[in-house]
Order: sequence, then structure tokens, then C-alpha cells
Amino acid sequence: MYDCPENLSQRDFEARRTEASEVRDRQRDDAFDAFPLTQPDVNNDEYRFRELGFTGFASFTKALSHDSNGLVNADSFNSLLNALQASTQKAFEQVQLGGGNRLLVNPLNAYSYQSIGDDSHSSRMAAAPAFDKRNTAVDMVERYWMALCRDVRFDQYANSGLIAEACEDLNNLGFEQEFGFVCTPETIFRGPYAGCPVGPHVSQFLLQDFLFGNQLIRQMQRYPRPGFDYMTDLDTWSKVNNGDINPSGTDILAGARYILTMRDAGQWVHVDFPYQSGLWATIILLGQMAQPSAANPYGNGSITTSEAFGSLGGPDVSIQAGVAGVYGLKHAWFQKWCVHRRLRPEVYAQRLELFRRGTLGTPVHSPLNNEKFNSLFGEGAEVWRTTRVLDRIFEHNRQQNVADSRGDRDGTWLLPMGFPEGSPVHPAYPGGHSVFIGAAATVAKAYFADGPFPNPVVPAEGGDRLVPYNGSDLTIHGELNKLIANITLFRDGAGMHWRTDGTAFGSNASRDRPGTGIPTGGNLLGESLAVSMLRDTRRTYRETVGEFNFQGIGGNTIQF
Repeated sequence: MYDCPENLSQRDFEARRTEASEVRDRQRDDAFDAFPLTQPDVNNDEYRFRELGFTGFASFTKALSHDSNGLVNADSFNSLLNALQASTQKAFEQVQLGGGNRLLVNPLNAYSYQSIGDDSHSSRMAAAPAFDKRNTAVDMVERYWMALCRDVRFDQYANSGLIAEACEDLNNLGFEQEFGFVCTPETIFRGPYAGCPVGPHVSQFLLQDFLFGNQLIRQMQRYPRPGFDYMTDLDTWSKVNNGDINPSGTDILAGARYILTMRDAGQWVHVDFPYQSGLWATIILLGQMAQPSAANPYGNGSITTSEAFGSLGGPDVSIQAGVAGVYGLKHAWFQKWCVHRRLRPEVYAQRLELFRRGTLGTPVHSPLNNEKFNSLFGEGAEVWRTTRVLDRIFEHNRQQNVADSRGDRDGTWLLPMGFPEGSPVHPAYPGGHSVFIGAAATVAKAYFADGPFPNPVVPAEGGDRLVPYNGSDLTIHGELNKLIANITLFRDGAGMHWRTDGTAFGSNASRDRPGTGIPTGGNLLGESLAVSMLRDTRRTYRETVGEFNFQGIGGNTIQF
């Protein structure tokens, strides 16, 4: 016999209601205390170019109304600024668009709220590098080289003369001083974090096949036609920029394979869902029975009579990638629309092209050595007089335009784009991908212990199968760092973003960047968001969750 308490089914709901309210109050108080009232730093490009008589010259203006030179009409640009100040649905209906075939992407999301983690408006980043800074010019040179190297296989970088030329040019321009590392075939187009330069260019989390429930997910993907770029003639560029046409979804695809090249990689981040890369990583770790972190009582031996499930188990941990995705976009959108409004690389390249043509500044035979060019491009002007990439780009675009019967058969300095529609219709800084993958991978670091990555693989010849990888040891957290860098820089490789939109920060930021140590790229913004989400989520558990302790992407210890 055993004693059975009477009225076992009677619960003290009054106490539960009070406790639930206290949990929510503590979450509210923490988010409130974490909210600074200081104004975010900006690079003052918007003000500077307005004073120079070039309103919006160095700002995001895509899909607004532009003149025949691709420069924004002042009234159209001001209508956007007015709507951003009013921050209402009604105000955004008054924005003066250009052709109207492309629309602004969800600026009202910049003002939405969230129920987990710190509010998006409480996040702070250093200002994006200004248009006329050397850092911006060197960053743009890397965008050009990434475009030229799109079809070089990652596993052939060491044997590629084109990669060697890119490394030499970038190092000659001072890439290490701007971004913290020397370009070699083993480091070029990679991230600056621990694990990024080790082993294959592509993270195991984008290569490994895995089971999604009862479904086998083979990480083969459709890849674009090699050697084919977009927006290399000024007429197409202008129509896309003004919103006269919307060629979204007209990509030319050639087949399916595992990721072999930067062009393949760009297509992955072209059509992915915001939570996809983080979810894939979590599902792979769960399927491999990766060791839970020491904070998890089911993994550290504190709980021995039950196993994790709805809390601290698969259903709980896997959903965090989705939460990180949607909240990461809120944080990115506030910075993009309300603070920085940074132009995309495709627009910076068009400004160079205007000088090449003599549309801005004279003489045409020396477009990079006149007073107006020096005035607008500042410290970056000397970079463009030094780099060897412009001649390469000019010939590349000439061949593209001749082969596809486009205009400008003599060539241009436009940035060859990986997607027919070019960049999306929202500002560059920070990259949305860089924020949500930074958040999702940070959550994975908190829930899963570091250790050797089991059974790593690489694509075999042709990319239609995987074979075992034999090389330097890979680690779980190192491959998570590599995943962060991949998802971020693959967007750069397609022409969408600056390196500084995602990966540059702290000691890896330029000498002229304000706020050294303040998050200056979307990856750290995502990491900070994840920490605040984990802080709030931990309070909801009945289990005693220990201290989260792991290495941040900056090499610092995150402990809370």
C-alpha cells in the first residue's frame, strides 16, 4: 500500500498565475534595462552628399524614382525619409517609387516588437564605413574579385591563377589592415573566426546529408549556369534600379549538385528561408547525437530518471532557429531602414562607371584622377588608381554583354551580379542573413558542446556525391563559425553585400571605424540577440539550467 495525497488533481492556479506573471515581468525588466537611450552612430553620408548637391548619392535608393544617370530624384528620396520618420502604414503609402515593378521590402518590420530577447531598437552597431573611406574601396575590390572567381571550385583555389591574382591585388591594397588577415588561397573569401580557415571552404552543416524526421535530406541543390552574370550593361542596371522591370525568378539553372563554387553558394542564399541554415545545423547535431552542453541538466548528469523532449530536447532546441530567424530580421531591419540606409555594392560600382563614361567628372581618358572623383571617393580614390581589378571587370563585362547580346559591348565597370534582379529592395547594412545565422548558430553553441565533428565529408568530382574528408581536424563549434561566415559571405559572392555588412568587427574593423569593440557587423548583432533570447528562454524551464559557457565569434568567452 502507499499513501495517496487527497485532491491530487487540484492545482494552485493562483500561485501559477503569479509565478507566470513574475517570469514575464523579469523578461520585461531585463529588456528594459538593456535598452540604451543614446542615438546610434551613423557615417553621415546622407548629410554629406546632400550638402555636396548629390542627394542620396551614397544611400540606399533602389526602386525609388531616378534620373537618366541612375541618381535618385530628391523628392522621391525625401518621401522615403518622411515615411521612415512617421513610421506609419499610411506614410509608407505615400513613398514615390520609380517604375513600380519592384516594391520596398517590409520597412514597417523595422518598427515591430518582439516577446523574447531585447527589443530591436535597443541594438547598437558602429556606423557603416563611409562611402569615401579606404575600407569601403578595398571591400568593393573584394566584391569584384568574388564575382570574377564565382566559377572557380573551392577545392581548386590553390591551383587557380585567378585566385592567386586576387590575393596579390587585395594584399597589395592593405586587406589585412582593413579586415584583420592576409589573403591566401586558404583564407580568401572566408570569415575571420576560429574554424573558418580550417578544412573545406564549405561548412559541414551545408554538406552533410541528414534525416529530417523520416525524410532523407540530401544537400544537393540546383546550381546556376556557370559563366553567366547579370546587370553588366547600364541599360539593364538602370531599369532594375528604378523598378522599371522585376526579373526575379528568371535565374538560369543548369542542374543539381553539392556546393562546389561561389556561384553555387550564392544560389543557396538566394532562395533559402531565414531559419533554414540554422535549422539544418540543429537537426544534424541532434541526428548525430551531439553531446549537450554542460548547462543542460539532461546532459550533465543532474537528471537521471527522465530524458529531454519539449524542454531542452529536440522539439525545443530545433525551434530556436526559427525564432532566431524572425527576430534577427527585426533587429536587422531597424538598423537597415531607421539608422544606416547604406547603399549596395552594385550602386557603388555604378558610380565608378559614371566616372568611367565621363558622366561625372572629366576628362574621360583619366576618369580616376580628377578633382570631383577625389572629392566624392576620398581615401578610396587611390585604391581605384592602384587596383588591377577594374581592367579585369571591364573585359569580363564586355564578354558577358557580347555573348548575351546586351548593350555596352565595349565593357563596363558595373558589378557582375549573381541574380537577375540584383540586390533586394532594402538597405545593405547589416545583412539580414548575417544577423539571423549569427543568432541561430549562437543558440546551437549554447545547447551543444564543442568537440570533434564526426565523419566529415567533401563533394567528389562533379559534386554529385560525397566522400570522406581527410585533413585537419574539424570541430562542431568551428563548423558553426564557418556556417556563420558561409551564409554571410555567400551573399557577398553574389554581389549583394559588403564584407563589413556581416563579418567585420572590433579588431577586424578598419582603423577609421568608430566604436572599436562595438558590434560592427550583422554576425555580432545576431550573437548579441541570441544571448538575450537565451536569457529569457532559460527562465521558462522547470529544470535547473546551468551556466552557458562558449566562445563567441570574436574569440571572447560568453558566459551567463
